[in-house]
Amino acid sequence: MQRTGADPRHAAIVFVSLAIAVVSVPCAVFLLGGWTLPDRIVLAGRWIPALASLVVMRMLPLPGGLGTWWALRPSGRRRLVTGGVVGVGALFAAYALPALIAGATGLATPLSWPEIAPILLLVVPIVAVYSLSTFGEEVAWRGYLQRLLAGWGFWPSSTVVAGVWVLFHVPLHGTLALQGTLPTHALVGSTLLLFPPGLFLSAAVRRFGSVWPAVFAHALPMSALNLVQNPGGLPPGSFWAFTALSAAALLGAAFLLAPRTTHAAPRPLVAGAG
Repeated sequence: MQRTGADPRHAAIVFVSLAIAVVSVPCAVFLLGGWTLPDRIVLAGRWIPALASLVVMRMLPLPGGLGTWWALRPSGRRRLVTGGVVGVGALFAAYALPALIAGATGLATPLSWPEIAPILLLVVPIVAVYSLSTFGEEVAWRGYLQRLLAGWGFWPSSTVVAGVWVLFHVPLHGTLALQGTLPTHALVGSTLLLFPPGLFLSAAVRRFGSVWPAVFAHALPMSALNLVQNPGGLPPGSFWAFTALSAAALLGAAFLLAPRTTHAAPRPLVAGAG
């Protein structure tokens, strides 16, 4: 018989603690062993939150099935397709805008159209493939955790989810920095810059009623830095100015996509979530 008395806030704390603890273990092993963290470990690590959520759902069961807590059920085929297109398109626009501004102000040199065109032509197949890994993050963060905190309202819950998402990446980014793979300023910038797209992805889930638009948008194989030439060679001043532009563009996209009735929680509500 399934228990229904679990506290969503308790489940949220257990889930976040478990996910961060599990991702920290392989990072510590590779760091202490002096081994370079391979890309395949990074991709596989995206499934840690999903697996952690399954464990917590088993430990602290709440009413509703996996489709509910992972927000898997799309609200119609048309809305699903629209959400995917809008999610990917809006996120690309939020990345492209800082590159254009940086080019106009002399901060950086944007990529030329012949350099960008091959990327755009391959966006659909690449997004489809990368979605296999981003699915593991989105169903856990923007699905499970966001719904556990649904009673807080959209912006408070999304802010917490985005902040936790940043913390989840700290062990990985810290390991890369300590191994010399990632410069310090790039470590801090790339970690902090996860917060605005975290809000955007939550807005996409809430706007279109399922986690799929966030899965597809998160799988977009680029960032604002990928749209300028020699991003690793940007001086610190230009790098931070470009990071600020990127954050502003992403926050703007999140506010435009977010639901207008932000006080309402997604259904079905869980007793005690408020």
